[in-house]
Amino acid sequence: RGGGGGGGGERLRPAYDGSEATLQERISLVFPPTTNARGEVWHEFVAVIPREGKYCGQPCAVCNVVGCPMHGRIFHQKNLATHARPRGGGVRSSVFSRQHDAAYNAFVAAFSAGEASAPEVQRQIAETLPPPPPGAEEGEARARRPASSFGSSRRRSGNCPACRGKHRAHTCGKRLRRPGGSSSYRRRKPSWMGGGGEEPFDAAAEHRHKRQRHSGPGEG
Repeated sequence: RGGGGGGGGERLRPAYDGSEATLQERISLVFPPTTNARGEVWHEFVAVIPREGKYCGQPCAVCNVVGCPMHGRIFHQKNLATHARPRGGGVRSSVFSRQHDAAYNAFVAAFSAGEASAPEVQRQIAETLPPPPPGAEEGEARARRPASSFGSSRRRSGNCPACRGKHRAHTCGKRLRRPGGSSSYRRRKPSWMGGGGEEPFDAAAEHRHKRQRHSGPGEG
C-alpha cells in the first residue's frame, strides 16, 4: 500500500501559500505517503517551516524514517531528492542515501502489512537497531538545534570532551595557555636575542671560552 506510482506526475502541482499544509501536499507528490490496513497515513518527510536558524521561514521537511542516520534532521525542500529516492512522478534522481532507502523499505513493509500504528512500528524497528556509538546522541541533538544557537549552547552544555578528560579540542570556548608558549617567547625575545637582558648571549665569547678550556698549558 505504498505511495502512488508514476501517475502522480499528471496531478496539478498544489500552490504553496506559505503554510505547512500546502508544503506537505507538494512534498507528497514526490514522496507519496503510505497507509496501513486501518487507513492511517504516514509521511516519509514531514513538512516544517523553521522559525529560527539557517532555514528560518523557508520550506523544509524532517526525515521521518526510523533507522535512517539522518532521522529527525531538517532538510530544505530542494535537497529532499538528494537524500531520499523520489517515488512520485515528475522527479528522477540517482543520487540518494541508500541507508535511507533501505530503512524506508523496511518500515513500509512492516507498516503497510498490518494495523499497527506508525509510532508502534517505529518503536519496534528502533528496538532492533544497534546502539548508537558514543557521542552520537550529542551529535544528533546539535544537528537538530538551530544554527544560531550552536555557539552559546556549547558553552552552557558542559559536554566539552576536553573538559571530560578526552584528548579533544575544547568546544566550551576555553583556551589554555601553556607555560613557555609563543606569547612568553615573544616577551622574552628582547632579553636574550636582542641583547636587552641581564646576560645577553655572546657567540664569540663562548667560542673563546671553549678554546681556552681545550688549549694546552703553554698556549694562552
